This record gives sequence, structure tokens and C-alpha cells, in this order.
Amino acid sequence: MRDRGPYNERLTRRNPLQVAAAPWTAEEIVDRLSESGLRGRGGGWFPAARKWEAVRREAADAPGPPPVLVANGAEGEPGSIKDRYVMTARPADVLAGMAVAARAIGATDAIVYLKGSFVRCAATLEAALAEDPPGGLSVSIRLGADTYVGGEETAVLESLEGRRAWPRPKPPLPFAVGLDQRPTLVQNVETLARVPAAVDDPKGFRASESTFVSLWGSIRRPGVYDVPLGTPLRRVIDEFGGGAPDGIRAIFPAGPSAPPLSADQADTPLDPDALRAAGSALGTAAVLVIGASTCPISVAASLAAFFEREACGQCPPCVVGTQNLARVVRSLAAGKARVADIGSLGEVAGFMAQHGHCAHGRTAAASVTGLLGRFRGDVEAHVTGGPRHGRHADPFGAASPERAAIEGALLS
Repeated sequence: MRDRGPYNERLTRRNPLQVAAAPWTAEEIVDRLSESGLRGRGGGWFPAARKWEAVRREAADAPGPPPVLVANGAEGEPGSIKDRYVMTARPADVLAGMAVAARAIGATDAIVYLKGSFVRCAATLEAALAEDPPGGLSVSIRLGADTYVGGEETAVLESLEGRRAWPRPKPPLPFAVGLDQRPTLVQNVETLARVPAAVDDPKGFRASESTFVSLWGSIRRPGVYDVPLGTPLRRVIDEFGGGAPDGIRAIFPAGPSAPPLSADQADTPLDPDALRAAGSALGTAAVLVIGASTCPISVAASLAAFFEREACGQCPPCVVGTQNLARVVRSLAAGKARVADIGSLGEVAGFMAQHGHCAHGRTAAASVTGLLGRFRGDVEAHVTGGPRHGRHADPFGAASPERAAIEGALLS
């Protein structure tokens, strides 16, 4: 892995296993976590303490088998490698965070769930478990589906129960009815890795919170960087990624999971609230930089094809919607779309936003139409036959140079 910049420190100043063994009560742990302000790094940025407290309340109100903890390491966003980095470079932090979380919710057993291809992560975690097993917690490592939607928290539970990794209808949510009907805390592995630092020094954590960023695309140094929240995106690209040699056409702060920002928004802070206000999101912080000489319509076609390819097949509105979305954008990229086709995109997106057991269809609609909305001039040029500018790019393709570069950073 390349140099990750000046913030590449231990996630906690103390040994994480020492933090995990600190004599706090379960209530004190949740209070300290709440004071730290830690939010989930799996994409939703939901306050971790509220999730933990919901599991605790459910377990207290419905006596039965104890809750269970599932550490979700089934990273699937194109360009995102930060979870695999955490599991291979800092497994002790992940395991210590799991031990703290288990104490807080009253769990005695836990599972680390990984994609089937993540054998390197599994081996690293197994070695860390053998060296320093967390006391009082039984941890198993399970490999599951190699699909994008298979990382959704209820799809993870379906896979662990021996079924196809399809999202469940909600409610109920996992905190109430999770693995084997037990109250379940499903937490992203980076979130868990940050737990020891958060509960050890809540005020210090809140004052200097950072997040791992998978920085990729048209930059000089793709890789994982530990970046303070609030850092302007332009600074992230220049100081951590070595700059964009081709200039910036667009920035996807959340990979495919939200609309991109245009170049004139490059000073937006790396912060979930600021990015939401700017019309995008932070998600898993798989920050993709699109070069200035790239055709944004080709990127839109790549994005739509990704969502079409990764639809799990469970919900017909999502399957049909992503197919229609991809068909229209492919036609647009080829210069064959009609004005009526572009007009139909809003209808397709609106239909997709109302259906489905998970966010896949809604995200596809918002991301693709949001991208096209940022570059209306390019859309019009492709429809009317006017001048088109930019090279073709397929960053969300499975074998794209951009994805190959960021995946290769895991081995460097």
C-alpha cells in the first residue's frame, strides 16, 4: 500500500485490546460512544451508538437467545478498498472494536462476514485471532456471496442463514429480528476498527475525526488515505492523491452511490452533511476523480451498466428499471437517443424510487440522473448532434484501468 499521508497513525493511542478490556459497564460504553459522535462507515453514516442502543433495548424487551454481532466486511463498491485495507493492515483494531461492541450489546458470539474472494482478509484475521483472541467472545469468519447487493446488511443475514444473498423486506430491521431471529448488530468493519479510539477518548475523537478514503480515478497516487473530516475535496486530491494531471471534470465522493460533483464544487468539504447539502453523499468514501478530458456521458453509460449488471434479480421493478436506464444512457452515449428518450428518464427514475427491498434501484436512479443533470450541455450535444468533447471512459467496468489501479494499491 502506498504512503497514506500524515494522518496514518494508529486508530487509538493505546493498545486496542487494552481499551477493549477497560472496566466500563455496557451503559458506559454506549454513553462514551455516543459522546464520540462515531457514525457508521458502511455508507449510511448513521450514529453507531443509536444502533447499539436499539439492539440493547430489543434484547432487554424480548428475552431469548442473546444478541449476535456481525462485522460486515463484504465491501462491494467499485473503487472501494478501505475495508480490505483495515482488515489486512489493522486486524487488531477490528477485533478489539468487535469485543467492545459485543460487551455493549451483551453478545457472546460474533461473525466476520466477507465476500468469497476476500481470502487474504480472512487469513489475516484468523492469524490475529490466534495471536490475541478477544476474551469472552467467540469469533468466526464466514465467506459469502461475491455480489454487490450481497453486502447489504439483510442480504448478509440471508447468506449467513444459508439462503441466496438477497435483501429482506423491511421492517423488521436486524436490531429486532436479525440472524436466526435474534437481535443483531450488523456493523461495518471500519466502524468497528474506530470504536476503541472513540470510547477511549470520546472528546478527542470528536475533535479530530477522520475517515478512510479510497481515492481513485484520474489521479497520480490511487490508494487508501486516512483523511480528517472537513478536508476540502480539492485538497484530498492534491495532497493525498498527488493531484489530477488531466484536471477535474467531476468528482464522485461516494463512488457509484450518489451523483457526482462538478469541478466548480471541488472545494466542498469531505463531510457527509456538507456533501448531502451539495447534492451528493460521502457513502463509503470511494472518491472517484474524472479527468477534464473525459466525456461525462460515457461515464454515465458506465455507471448505468454497473447498476444493470449488479441488480440481484429479486425485485422486478429494479431489474426492469436498471435495464431501461442503461438502455437509454447507452443510446445517448452512442448519439442515437431522441428527446423523448431523455424525457422518459425521469419517469423511469420515479418508478424505481418507489420500489424494492433495498436501495439499489433508488441509488441507480438518483446517481445516473444526477450525473446527467450536472452535464446538461453534454446531454444536449449528444441528442442534437452538436459537438461532443472528451475521451471515452468506463470507470465502473469490472476491468477498467481505474479499478485495476486502485485494486493494485492493496498489493503495493
